[in-house]
Amino acid sequence: MKNRKWMLCLPLALMLFLTFTPMAYADLYWESVVVSGGMPEGLPKDLPKQVRDQMIEQFKAKTETTKNYLTSYASRTETGDMIIIVEFDTMTMYQIDHKAKTYTKINIMSEIGQMAEGMMKDMKVTATNETKEIAGYKCKKYNVTVMDMKSEHWLSKDVKGYKEFKAINEKIFKKNPKLRQMNMGGMSGKEGFPVKTVSNVMGMKTTTTLKKIEKKSLSKNLFKVPGGYKLKELKMPLN
Repeated sequence: MKNRKWMLCLPLALMLFLTFTPMAYADLYWESVVVSGGMPEGLPKDLPKQVRDQMIEQFKAKTETTKNYLTSYASRTETGDMIIIVEFDTMTMYQIDHKAKTYTKINIMSEIGQMAEGMMKDMKVTATNETKEIAGYKCKKYNVTVMDMKSEHWLSKDVKGYKEFKAINEKIFKKNPKLRQMNMGGMSGKEGFPVKTVSNVMGMKTTTTLKKIEKKSLSKNLFKVPGGYKLKELKMPLN
């Protein structure tokens, strides 16, 4: 079931990674409120009741707080029991399971990158004239569609840390030009910091809203896999 959840969440996680690749010359920390819910579409009609009940429990509506730790060399995102660390120099992504004391390791460019390039070919970004205040910031709305995923992004240049957000993206794209092609139509860093994102993936809706953000010094230990954790194989590609 955990593997199923990871496979369903990977496209959204990738979109969020490409949107939230912030870090710059000052460390950043922010929290966002994530409201999610809905059942995956296209499930077999003859799915066993026990399996269906498990999925209903797994995907029931819930509200969580996501914690983001950002530096010029790495990022860490915590949502519930899922922790994702991304090293920018090596373009390596780690997913950590504290309960099982295991982790997976993925090369973003060679593995996820190939899948993302295919996804981004059908991507469409539409800037709107719609603006409104969210979490105290004046935001502008952008609509994004890619494959079967639809999302709306509310971005603001008034967010503290926006300059760091923009600078680190340019640094990463200079080193990895392919990421610029996959970068949500060039949204990340140029138009503003993502204050609110509403995504629809396979019948599941996720709304992420910025709660607070601050500049603070972050320990390098936050961006390392804890000692003693076992590497778990994650077969690619994920279908």
